[in-house]
Amino acid sequence: MRIGIDFGTSNSAVAYFDGAQLRPVLLDAENENPHVLPSLIYIDRQHTVRLGTAAATEYLERETGRPIVWEERYVGEVEMIVGGGNAPIRYMQDIYIVTDTGANGRLLQSIKTALRDPDYEGTEIFDRYYTIDELVALILSGMKAQAEDQLGQTCDQVVLGRPVRFSDDPALDRRAEAILYRAARFAGFEDVTFQMEPVAAAHLYHRTCADREMGLVFDFGGGTLDLTIAEVGGSAPPRVIATRGVLVGGDDLDRQVMRSLWKYFGEGAMVEEGAPFPPDFLDQLGTWQTMPDLSRPEPLYKIRQYQKSSDNPAAMLALETLVTQNVGFKLFREIERTKRALTDTLIARLDFEYQHIHIHERMLRRAFEALIAEELSAVQRELDLVLADAGLRADQIAVVLRTGGTSLVPAFVELLGQTFGYDVLRDMDPITSVGGGMAIVAHEDGGARPQCAEGYVNPMRAIYTTTGHRYEPYVLRTQAVCYTDREYTMAKLPLALSGLYGVRTSGQDAQSEAPALLRLALDRPTKVYVIYQALAYHLPGWLRDWMQEDGMQVELDTSGERMPFFVYSRTFPAGPVTLGGAHAPGYQGVAFLNYGVAVEPVCGPAD
Repeated sequence: MRIGIDFGTSNSAVAYFDGAQLRPVLLDAENENPHVLPSLIYIDRQHTVRLGTAAATEYLERETGRPIVWEERYVGEVEMIVGGGNAPIRYMQDIYIVTDTGANGRLLQSIKTALRDPDYEGTEIFDRYYTIDELVALILSGMKAQAEDQLGQTCDQVVLGRPVRFSDDPALDRRAEAILYRAARFAGFEDVTFQMEPVAAAHLYHRTCADREMGLVFDFGGGTLDLTIAEVGGSAPPRVIATRGVLVGGDDLDRQVMRSLWKYFGEGAMVEEGAPFPPDFLDQLGTWQTMPDLSRPEPLYKIRQYQKSSDNPAAMLALETLVTQNVGFKLFREIERTKRALTDTLIARLDFEYQHIHIHERMLRRAFEALIAEELSAVQRELDLVLADAGLRADQIAVVLRTGGTSLVPAFVELLGQTFGYDVLRDMDPITSVGGGMAIVAHEDGGARPQCAEGYVNPMRAIYTTTGHRYEPYVLRTQAVCYTDREYTMAKLPLALSGLYGVRTSGQDAQSEAPALLRLALDRPTKVYVIYQALAYHLPGWLRDWMQEDGMQVELDTSGERMPFFVYSRTFPAGPVTLGGAHAPGYQGVAFLNYGVAVEPVCGPAD
């Protein structure tokens, strides 16, 4: 069965369309709209996963008001290289991080936004590392399970929504799509295609429109704004004329409201010897996720000093409470509630009381609109640009389709009305319309197969060994068993290797000196990675002309101890590839574990 999924920054939805009836799937019975799953993940110390409303409830009950306890923890080793020339000094250095040992679990929100962050590959949650594709897969697999339970069939095919742009950088945009593709595969989907979210909404409206007309989809969610101009209605399929993506979302509006509350936490105060309150402290208050960083020993010491030396000690006490008692998420939920209230009223109260925090604000809608003036200007600019891309005037748009939770904000409704006319504005369901559109696209066998999918097929047609020990193909991901005869697992994996096919080797061959240990038969040009233990002083001769991948390090869990491995690569044409033993001639050192292999099909001729 083929379903449609809208994986959103704030909320997610899934639906099925059989050609006659659209069936949204019930995802979260505790949510205000049970067809919507808030895109929240809570993982506790036992690695039990809760999603949506259950995740928020668990976090609020177990983490809010809990003192943060920072302790130094050993996380592994890193290779240090001193000097140059022919004989640099190489040694391994222990690495420690400061972590909150009092946490019962971790809450992750707006994980979709992290897809466009080039520096974010994943996170350590207690004793386990999760790559970002695995985190997204937790949400997608939860929705898949609900759909299969309610529809009574296996759902192994999906049309998955994506924004028009994850990033202004095309390389980062492709990277984000690849992460989302891998996440869908990890969740159990065998056939994955993508459709732009506003185009899916256009398909949904198209089914209800008898006459052909020019429409603009205004899809404004928590992370991005997507604009699409398309011909819809009538007997012909929808035809996209122009589309643009804007990296502005509802989360940005929440941050602007939070900025207006900085005065409660030290903004404008004078601290030691008349110096202004540190602006970098305020920057940490932009999101609830970064607030606890100010409870680390050094900044917390300063905050406590400011309680004695500043001209606003009450604000410094409030700041200490905010960053040490884990109440940032609760405060942002109150901000979100206030923002929603301003949709229907001209004045809304924002009240938040917790220990030394006493926030009482009457927020006028016009004051809120002043706070988001920059976002309003950005939206107006992009509306003008998408019209220019389409070669159309505003009066040639017959219908404006608003979807996404942020599209309900009156300031943006007013902007659309002034630009296109109020009579052409149409409301779609702000949360589930994109998911419904994805289901229709799925029924029509639409969606595009991502180019990145070619990199995740298995190019190995055969695996031969000279020892007779068992070697087998598998998919690389954290917690995967690495050897056919050892229970050692992948504790940490570079994102670039996640989801690739590889070879699960035999641990018995760790000390093989054979010049030809492993032979692969490749059916296409392929980049081959060898994951080799980092403790070797000199590589075996067969591996020395391979390129070491900078910044790539794999860690194996060997019954409780993490062992570091470096990654080497070389591109081969289709045909046979021979790899030697880990201790083949030229090797020196103490590499006592066998290497691993990963393979990535490439486009074009091999080097």
